[in-house]
Amino acid sequence: MERPENVPNDGLVLFVVKATATSTHNTVKPLMLIEELQIPHKTYVVNSISEPWFGRLNPHKMVPAIEDTPAGSDRRLQVWESTSTLTYLADAYDKDGLFSGRTVAERAEVGNWLTLHTAALGPTAKYWLYFEKLHPERVPKTTAKLRSNIEKQYDILEGRLAQEGQQYLALPDRPTIADIATLPFADEACAVLFGLDLSNWPHTLEWSRRMAARPAVVRARERVAKLGHE
Repeated sequence: MERPENVPNDGLVLFVVKATATSTHNTVKPLMLIEELQIPHKTYVVNSISEPWFGRLNPHKMVPAIEDTPAGSDRRLQVWESTSTLTYLADAYDKDGLFSGRTVAERAEVGNWLTLHTAALGPTAKYWLYFEKLHPERVPKTTAKLRSNIEKQYDILEGRLAQEGQQYLALPDRPTIADIATLPFADEACAVLFGLDLSNWPHTLEWSRRMAARPAVVRARERVAKLGHE
């Protein structure tokens, strides 16, 4: 199938799918940063991520994905995977380094915690949701092991946030793309999905509520819940 004619071909375009109970955990990440930075953009709800035209945009055939033409360039870029979309948006639109780090030391800390989420909590949580929601009767040992690993990841977050003055994951005084990446899998609602009580990690609970209260996060979550339903 060829690329649909109604797919935008200019400006920043965020590709998403119709919102379901488990489809927005990654899509909301770039949307939160877009809202924080007030980036002009369009969203496009993909009918089927298996369609060939979307596979040419993202070979992994997953959302979120982005198309954009960076300032000073005439090349149309495709950016895919949630972590990559966050780093791209920060590089392209966060000129002051507020969310990506202003110094080498800050960027290193952001990189540490962003990479940890990408390598550990993110995929572990994703596969737990997949196996538990779609095949709970077939792989109980697998889901139990994955949930145990999620608890270990929460322990790591708790240890970090329990440090004196550490209000956020990477930097002590402000949120970054590391916090944005982590929040959807480390808040009260997601913990409930995992059968966990986030109050067992009190500093993580406080952090998640602090993040959730940010106006940009509120707007992004309201928007992502309506994707494909308007």
